[in-house]
Amino acid sequence: MLMHVSTQPSSLHLKAEWDGITVEYGCLSAIGQFDFAMPKHAISVAFAPHDRVTWSVDGGTTQTTALPAGSVFIYSSRDFVWHQRERESEYINMMLDPQVLNQVASENGLSTPVKIEHRVIFPDPTILHVAQLLKSEVNSGGLAGKLYTESLRNLLAVHLLRNYTGAVEKPTLDDSPLDTLKLNQVKDFIEQRLAEDLSIADMAAVVHMSQFHFARAFKTATGQSPHRYLTQRRMEQAKVLLSVTRLSVAEVAYRVGFYNTSHFTAQFRKATSTTPKAYRDSD
Repeated sequence: MLMHVSTQPSSLHLKAEWDGITVEYGCLSAIGQFDFAMPKHAISVAFAPHDRVTWSVDGGTTQTTALPAGSVFIYSSRDFVWHQRERESEYINMMLDPQVLNQVASENGLSTPVKIEHRVIFPDPTILHVAQLLKSEVNSGGLAGKLYTESLRNLLAVHLLRNYTGAVEKPTLDDSPLDTLKLNQVKDFIEQRLAEDLSIADMAAVVHMSQFHFARAFKTATGQSPHRYLTQRRMEQAKVLLSVTRLSVAEVAYRVGFYNTSHFTAQFRKATSTTPKAYRDSD
């Protein structure tokens, strides 16, 4: 993950890059009239509501409308420009690598190259949910790891292909599970590398599958996403280490793939309803 932070007296801008997706999170305090161009081919969500905003597309007619909280924007190849805001703004921009979209489309029977439709100021609960989760990841410095952000990236890609290409054809998703041999190979691979920042690509390579098909096949076989399964196995290993060793909580966290003790404690409490220290003391 690459991370960039810029701050000015009236703004905050965070930018993070993962495999196949770049995310920008911004808070802008400045209000008034100005020209602020949004990035082409981005998917954006405005978190803060506005009674009135003024904007235009491709230098066309200027429009003044309300902007409800959670509004979604898909810019496609258009130039979308904000001209006026009357209050502070909070937003996120998500830029998918075109190769990711085209690969997922090709693997699922859609023609390529993919062109996502232009659409602005509309509700979409799925895009909003992904945006909120990625906002948390950007603000935390990517604590959840590559597997988590790749899962969100894939979810966003499939959702866009299903709903915003304008094509009559829809993705034909293969829901066949991993066979027993391949599933065991992946599980063994995970067990040997619990301390590593694993990615979907790492796991998929073990069984020579594409990332997208692997993630679906794994969930069909186990009932859990790769990220959820990995987190569960890390928690189970953490329980063992807390019970049979005198390693510090920080060292246990590190040995099961958490590089931030607070994040480990939060995940452990979520999984067990207790803290690592309390779990150890109860034995």
